[in-house]
Order: sequence, then C-alpha cells, then structure tokens
Amino acid sequence: MGSKASRPQVTPPSKAWGKTKLLMGEGKVVEWFMYKGDVLQLVRRLAKHLIETGVAEGIVSGVSKEGKVSLHIARSAVEVDESPLDHVLLHGYRGLESTVRAARERKKEKLAVLVKPCEARAIVELAKRRQVDLNLAFIIGFDCPGIRANSDAGDELKEAMSAAPSGELLRDACRRCEVHAPPHADVYISLLASPEILLVGAKTEKGTRVVESLRKDGVLSDRPPQELLLGREKKLKLLDEKGRETLREEEGKLLSTPNNERLSWFMGQLNSCTRCSACIRACPLCFCKDCVLIAERKKYSPSLFLVTRMLHMADACVCCGKCDEVCPKSIPLSYMFYHLGRRFTSRHSYLSGVDFSKPPRIV
Repeated sequence: MGSKASRPQVTPPSKAWGKTKLLMGEGKVVEWFMYKGDVLQLVRRLAKHLIETGVAEGIVSGVSKEGKVSLHIARSAVEVDESPLDHVLLHGYRGLESTVRAARERKKEKLAVLVKPCEARAIVELAKRRQVDLNLAFIIGFDCPGIRANSDAGDELKEAMSAAPSGELLRDACRRCEVHAPPHADVYISLLASPEILLVGAKTEKGTRVVESLRKDGVLSDRPPQELLLGREKKLKLLDEKGRETLREEEGKLLSTPNNERLSWFMGQLNSCTRCSACIRACPLCFCKDCVLIAERKKYSPSLFLVTRMLHMADACVCCGKCDEVCPKSIPLSYMFYHLGRRFTSRHSYLSGVDFSKPPRIV
C-alpha cells in the first residue's frame, strides 16, 4: 500500500459521526443482565420499547407473502407482533434484500436492526466508510453458532442460536466463520451459555439506557452468575477456533492441489459466471451508486468480471454468504472471496469489521 502518508485516510466512526460514543470496554460488553423466557418475546418487547420511546422509528423486519418473506419496516406495536422477526434474523430474505442493505440504504432513518455477527461486521465496515450512521441505527446483535443451510428447516430461534448444527448441515459460509459474537452492537443477546437463560447486555450509551429501562420495568433480572459468562466465553472460543480450523483445512487442501488442477478448477468457476451482477446487488458491502461492473458488465469477460470483484472486496468481505444464495450458477463465491481476502488482510493484521480503530486497507 506504500508509505503511511500515501494511504487513504478514513475517519473512525467516533469522529465521523460526531457525538457517537462507544463503550468499548476492551471489546467486552459493559454489563450483562438475565432474561428467563422466550427469546422471540424478548425481541418483540425490545422492538416495541424502542419504537414507543422514539429511540427508533421502526425495526427492519419482513412480511410473508406466498411463502416468501419480503423486507418491511415495522413501525408500530401491531406490526412488530405480526412480523416474522425470527425468520428475518435466522434466514433473512430471499433475493437481493438484506437487513444490512436496508440499514445502508435508509441510513438517514432511525431504524433498529437484528443482526448476526457477520452482519454486525458489515455494519462496522460500512460505518468506517460513512455508509451507516451509528447515531441513528440501533443494532441488536446476537451471538451466533452458525445457521442451517436449509432455510425451510423450521428452526426455532432458541434452538438455532444456542447450539451449532452438525458441520454438514451448516451453511457453507458459516463453516469458515471466525467471529461468532457481534464486534459491535447497542444491545447484545446471547443464548450460547444456556437456551433457558438469555444474557442481555449493552455496549453503547444508548444501548445502556435501553437495557437499564428494561431492567427497571422488571423485564430483565439481576446480573448473571459468573459461570454463565464464562460458559459463553468458552463456547465462543471453541466456535471461533473451529471456523479458523476450517479455513486452514480449506487452504491446505487448495495449496496441496497440483497447480494445473487448481487453475483448471478456478478458471472453470470463473468462466461459468453469467455477469448477472446478482452478487454485487445482494452484497451488503457494495454501495457504489455507479458500479462499473454493473453498468459495463458485458464489456468484461466472465473471468475478469469476477476477478475484478474479488479484488474490490479483498479488505471488506465478512463471509456472510449472501452472494452464494443469489448466484444462479452456484459458484462458491464466499469461499473464493473470503480466502482471497484473508490472504490479503492477514498481511496487514486486519480482519474485516472487527475494529473501528483500523481504517480499510484499500478503498
């Protein structure tokens, strides 16, 4: 990237967004409380509290039509109760829509969002690029052990967010996930320590105010015992290491393949690209309004199209897997994007979406 003076200067959100105050606490949540009850009931109670108190104008949710969940902003208690918030958090939306994309495209609105760690990482990267206003967005982040590949599996939120499915049932992108706790959120919810006792905490001033209000209203109980917190930390470390182990295994298998076979496979994947640009439109981190790859995609060969996109995403990919979901040719895009990105960012001790203090490596 050249000398330090020649690198692009990106203002951290704490400066870019004026009065935004993050209680980083060395990366830890400031204070935890407990909730004994149904997690979906808690989420609905929290969403209605945010809307009723004016902290948020609505929550990014969805409506079910003909078996398909489409993005919808719930702006009243009635809409919150009718919203499939559990499906939105676990499986998102079919097609190009996503929670993070909604927050990015509506960054001037005060919206609450439910996010998994990969989505929280995307929001951190977008904030560093001034595409999300952290003063306005209210982020409710969940620890996530990994999501089932089959979105019709009928998982209940409690079971899905408390234990990881077996490896073969995981979404491909989730198998190599190395961050299972949101690096940033206003309010955190974790079921990893116990599916029956939820841990609820805050990391920002506005999040702390909301959590304290819920505690005073009797929704949240006192601080959890230390063994629950230690149990969560232990489980997170195991999940993170399992993801890194998968990354190492995939890389080892790739590098051990003879060069001619590896190149043949790689070119085969690249040349099957139709240049439909669905991966670009669906990616939560692609925000250029005049994307040359979309406007002039027919001028690119399929291989050049994808290679250009991979280089553009080298420091940004959070391995959310949205590109995998929308690719009509089933190209393993998150596999290729993330491995290429990690080869690049590891040289700079940079992991996308986990640290506000480090500017993007390429802009």
